[in-house]
Amino acid sequence: MESPRWRARYATWPRCNGPADPAVTAAARVAAFLGAYFAANAINAFMPLWFADRGLSASSIGQVLGAAALLRVLAGPGWGTAADRIGRRRPVLVFAALVASGLGLSYVAATGFLPLLSIAAGQGIASSAIGPLADSLALALAGEGRIAYGSVRAVGSAAFMAATAMAGWLLSRVGSWLVPWLQAAGYGASAILGVFLPEAAAPPPAPGAFGGLALLRIPAFRLAVGCTALIQGAHAAYYGFAALAWRSQGLSDTMIGLLIAEGIVAEILLFARGRRLTEWLGPAGLTACAASASVVRWAIMAAGPPLPVLVAVQLLHGATFAMQHLSAMLVLSRFVPPGRAATAQALHAALGYGAPSGLTMLASGWLYAHYGNAAFLAMAVMGGAALILVGPLVRVTGRPGWRVVS
Repeated sequence: MESPRWRARYATWPRCNGPADPAVTAAARVAAFLGAYFAANAINAFMPLWFADRGLSASSIGQVLGAAALLRVLAGPGWGTAADRIGRRRPVLVFAALVASGLGLSYVAATGFLPLLSIAAGQGIASSAIGPLADSLALALAGEGRIAYGSVRAVGSAAFMAATAMAGWLLSRVGSWLVPWLQAAGYGASAILGVFLPEAAAPPPAPGAFGGLALLRIPAFRLAVGCTALIQGAHAAYYGFAALAWRSQGLSDTMIGLLIAEGIVAEILLFARGRRLTEWLGPAGLTACAASASVVRWAIMAAGPPLPVLVAVQLLHGATFAMQHLSAMLVLSRFVPPGRAATAQALHAALGYGAPSGLTMLASGWLYAHYGNAAFLAMAVMGGAALILVGPLVRVTGRPGWRVVS
């Protein structure tokens, strides 16, 4: 005979033969889509190796990757406008993922700089829709109480780590020819899973990435954009040429994949467990740590250190990337009016991430082609320059330690 306590506990379990919980179903569909999309993004880290094996110089690789990054900035608002006109995000996400997958397959038969540049540019335009619209959909569903944003977003990060490690292992055994096939498969899976995405009850808000330049009148926002541009832009040489530098040191593609994945692990740990530290440091403290870590990380990378040192240095990704991202998010949440939050996010992404990364990628290609690992010294100078802005950021946001979580 079942006890009342057991019956009460059993009543909370999901029934295999009963209707699925709508919240669980929505979360699973969004998580699956994000997992496929982030897996495709992970493969992008190996594209420089594929380009190099197709005969492109470091300078040409920088031009290809830089053009794709700049076009993402220009195309992003257009995709948002399309979703707004349609009133739904799902059709736009599916179409963009299909185009990105098809262009990934077209890499297979392409040779020469101009064809590869054209494909990368087209794929940059297509893929620029997926991240912002998927994030917008997830946040909208979370606002309606249909999913928990943090746990769903964590699936994407986990997929990124797993795909990075797995791709490195595969490429070390079969060669870089597999890269565009894996990339196309990731985007293709995103398109298929996108068909099953839930829609938010409210239509997507009208985008205003370039209509909200008045936000730059807010000193804290202006400083956050400047710090992000310097610190995140300094990652360009890492995203474009770290894999080539490590391969030239004799590291296998498997180890390269594991090193990249390690950096993502450090990033996720800070996002997941660093709330108290984030609140204690505040925007200025986080930026100071990120800028200082940039100087250390990229200066060591310029020296071409041995593997044990690289393993230690990769942990700094949690500081150079995640700390500045959290700093900017604190500024946006505290100093931007709630009614302009979406516009502020889009403008910060365009001016803080997209444009600086694209321009710095072009410069990094030339620097790496002419000076090798010394290109990372330029990144150390660029990231460290954000320390100049820490003082003004303290004056407008408050000193570190003023906001402590109880």
